[in-house]
Amino acid sequence: MNRIKISRMFVVIFATAFSFLFTACIDDVPIDREFNETQKLVLYSRLCPQLDTTYILLTNTKLIYTNTSQSMLILKDGVVELSADGEHWVRATFLPEKEHFFLTKEDFPIQEGATYYIRASYPGYENVSSSCTVPYSHDVGFRFDTVSAIGDVHLGEIYNWPHRDVYAEWRDVAGEENYYALMEKKLQTYYDYGNGYGPVITSYYWTFYTVWMYLNNQDYQYVSDEGYDGALMRFMVEEGMPEEGEEYWDEDEEDQEKEYYFLFLDRNCYLYERTLHENDFDMNFLLLEPEHTYTNIENGFGLFGAFSMRKVQ
Repeated sequence: MNRIKISRMFVVIFATAFSFLFTACIDDVPIDREFNETQKLVLYSRLCPQLDTTYILLTNTKLIYTNTSQSMLILKDGVVELSADGEHWVRATFLPEKEHFFLTKEDFPIQEGATYYIRASYPGYENVSSSCTVPYSHDVGFRFDTVSAIGDVHLGEIYNWPHRDVYAEWRDVAGEENYYALMEKKLQTYYDYGNGYGPVITSYYWTFYTVWMYLNNQDYQYVSDEGYDGALMRFMVEEGMPEEGEEYWDEDEEDQEKEYYFLFLDRNCYLYERTLHENDFDMNFLLLEPEHTYTNIENGFGLFGAFSMRKVQ
């Protein structure tokens, strides 16, 4: 009995001491001392031959170990240039209402299969640069396949009621590294209520299709053909569609027109989006280091990537 009490006492003392030491380590961190950090430029741009304008965002990194709060600064006075050969450069113009630099396709045309270069500078920062190659778009026979089902399994849940599963299907281009995505373009009409009931404003915005549900019960938004070269790619993209004759109405979708585009991403866009998606870590477990977001910007951070796209029905 005495041996048990002594053992328990030792555990309590050890746990208390360990907790004290661990807490002391946290309390003694000199967060107000100078850290040898250097702010860097952040450059973000995607090239696409099918879009009328190329936009570029130029900002800077934010120091973590500092006593003064800082917000992201849009470096509108910076110099951003694009080139088709690495020797002749075209300077982008800053657009205040979008807080981005831009070049129209007349100023700087983009072509599939071509390689392009970018560089940017701002006083007090190291110059940044990068390059990327625009992927080719292909007629891969993309189509939607609707299957009526009952009693099948979705993410571990048995669907015992009649429903329709919608699959996206296409044939991968053999002999290449390919990366795919499906984009949804929403055209939305709404009223400017700041001035009564008008004027009517029409705008559009792009979103990656929210769920790629692969047959192994994992979620994807960006698809690689690694291990599936030349294969028939088949993914479930939506579930629970209404049966024939039933009405489907969503208040959020009122006054909206949708268009869908099949995207052919370069490897830079694929890796960037994948790591950005995977960075959704548990904030309650702060001892874990978050994953680093992919970057291909030399001397800085961000993304310079490219994609091509085709509209699908």
